[in-house]
Amino acid sequence: MTLIFILGPTASGKTSLSIKLAKKLNGEIIGADSVQIYKDLVIGSAAPTREEMQDIPHHLIGIRDLKDDISAGIYISSALPVIEKIERSGKTPIVVGGTNFYVDALINGLSPVPAADEETMRLFEEKFRPVSTEDLFEELQKTDPEWAGNISSPNDRQRIKRGLFVARTTGKTLSEWNRMARINAYSGKFTAFGIRIPREKLYENINLRTRIMLESGLVGEVRAINEKGFDSSNCKALNSIGYIETERYLKGGIASIEELSELIAQNTRHLAKRQLTWLRNRDYVVWKDPEEILES
Repeated sequence: MTLIFILGPTASGKTSLSIKLAKKLNGEIIGADSVQIYKDLVIGSAAPTREEMQDIPHHLIGIRDLKDDISAGIYISSALPVIEKIERSGKTPIVVGGTNFYVDALINGLSPVPAADEETMRLFEEKFRPVSTEDLFEELQKTDPEWAGNISSPNDRQRIKRGLFVARTTGKTLSEWNRMARINAYSGKFTAFGIRIPREKLYENINLRTRIMLESGLVGEVRAINEKGFDSSNCKALNSIGYIETERYLKGGIASIEELSELIAQNTRHLAKRQLTWLRNRDYVVWKDPEEILES
């Protein structure tokens, strides 16, 4: 049995293609998305609806509470048993990437950074909570310039804090840990398909999906989440595109729905560009048109 990955930038059609492929191959789908994995993050994460799933079993989508912290290590420990179970049933496991770092961790394994205890993490969070992301990034550039250079945005507070935390608590930089032998990689055969899509079509998809999200109730979804006590300050998934802009809108930082829509679409286009660059630098990705993937 060969594990299949369906990869590509956001809004490239991964969901619909994976369902068609699952029908053809008697497969089951495993999400690899750090936002879709949460129960409450549905509209803004573009999680597949029950209608879109078309009775194909889906795993690791909508299973976590917002209070739960998710990391690549936690994801791997959840995904590997699911993959093994699907393989034992004689079906084809199909991993649909949304968070490319999770996919890469499945394929190449994780660096052997020792796990930190909760008290140490809590103290670290308390110490750095009042420090601006800009100042944290400056410190990271001095502490671990290699890791800082791998972060696509200087506003990615989570990855910045990760680099500082590892250096402070282990005595080695995250870059040093990442050069060590990796652990917990998937050990079977796999094929990783990248969806080839013209840029104009991709941007058209992004603009359309943004409008659909807002028409489907994205603002209401974020308002309900905020009323539960969760926002971008205490739930890292709410820093993702779509959610962070909508939170700003609800706080009065964005003047209109039209402005909100344009900003989400613009930021999503930038994200798609970064995702394409990242995926094109992975030699395990085989790029094909959707029809070619279905015929493979």
